Amino acid sequence: MNIFETKDLKKPSFLEKILGIVPSENAMVEINNLFTANQTSIEKVTLDDIIAIADKYKVNLNNSFKEKRLELFRAYLHYCLADSKLDDSEIKSLKHIHEILLLNEEDTESQIRLETEKIYEKHVKAAVADGKLDDDEMENLFRLKNDLLIPEFVASDIYESNAKEILKKFIDGAVSDERLSPYEEQEIGEISKSLGIEVTEDDMSTQKLNRYRLYWQIENSELPVIDTDINIQKTEKLHFQTNVKWLEQRRITKRVNYGGPTARIKIAKGVYYRVGSVHAQPISEDVWQTIDGGKIYLTNKRLIFMGKKGSKTIAINKILGIEPFKNGVSIQKESGKSPFLEFSDNVDIFSMILVRLTNEQ
Repeated sequence: MNIFETKDLKKPSFLEKILGIVPSENAMVEINNLFTANQTSIEKVTLDDIIAIADKYKVNLNNSFKEKRLELFRAYLHYCLADSKLDDSEIKSLKHIHEILLLNEEDTESQIRLETEKIYEKHVKAAVADGKLDDDEMENLFRLKNDLLIPEFVASDIYESNAKEILKKFIDGAVSDERLSPYEEQEIGEISKSLGIEVTEDDMSTQKLNRYRLYWQIENSELPVIDTDINIQKTEKLHFQTNVKWLEQRRITKRVNYGGPTARIKIAKGVYYRVGSVHAQPISEDVWQTIDGGKIYLTNKRLIFMGKKGSKTIAINKILGIEPFKNGVSIQKESGKSPFLEFSDNVDIFSMILVRLTNEQ
C-alpha cells in the first residue's frame, strides 16, 4: 500500500523563466516526493531536509502551505489507522512528521481525534444497528476504544448518541401508525435493555406512548372498563365518561328586508335616501342550540346522558353513524333528533370506543 504518490514539479511560466523565478509550490512537491521515497521509514526524513527544500524555494513553512502539510500528515494517519489501531511506533512516526513539517500541535491532535472518533463511531453504528449488543460486540468496542486511544467519556458519548438514535428509530417506526402493540412494546424494552439505554422523554413522551397503547387496546383487545357512579345493568360495562353539552338542531326564523324595485339617491356625502316598495320575508335556518349540560356515560349497550334538566339514552344498536370533531361528536341515530355532544378531552378515545361498539352490535 502506497502512502504517498510521486508528483511532477510544476514548470515555470515564460515570465518566471525570464526572471529566474521557480514556482514556490514545488517546495511542497519536493517534500511530498521525499516522503514518497521514504514512506516505509519516514524517520529518515529530517527537519534539515525539509528546511533545505524550503530555503531552495525561499518558502517560510511556518506560515505557508499549511493545508498541504496537513494533507501529508493525514495521509500517514490514514495509513496508520488502516487496522483501526494506533501502536507506539505509529504514534512516534506521527509525532516525527508533526515536528519536521512544523505543524501546530492543536491541528495534528485535532486530526488524530477526528479520524479515530470517526472509526470508532463507524464500528459503534455497525454494532448497535440491529438493536442488540452481545458480549463479543461489547468486548470489541472496548478493545477498539483502547487501540484508538479514545478517552472513556468520549467513547461513552459516541456510543450513547448512536444507541439512542437506533432506539428512537425503532420507536418511531413502531408508532408510525399511532398504535403501540404489546409485542412492539416488548421489543422496545428488549432493545433498551440490550443497548443499556433508557427510553426518555426525548424519544417519545410517556403521554403519547400511553395514548398509542390505548388506541391498540381499543381496536384489538378488551375495551377499558372504569368504575361507574350511576346504576347500570348487571351485564353492562362502563367504558367512558365525561362532562358534555347536549346540542340539537333547532329551526329559527330571521327577518330581512326585501321587496320590489328599490333605488338609492345620494342627497349628501355619506347620506342616501332609499325609495321603492319593501316587504318583509321570513327566512328559516337550522342552528345548533345547547339543550342541556351534564355527563355522558358510554357503556357496551348504550349512551346515557345525565343532565341538569333530565336524562337521555341512546341504544348502541340505534346509532347509525358518528362524526367526530375537535370539539365533540355528532351522533346520527335511527329516529328522533340527532345530538351533538360538545366536549374537548379525549374525543378520539370516545369515538374509537363507540365505533368499536357499533361494529360489534
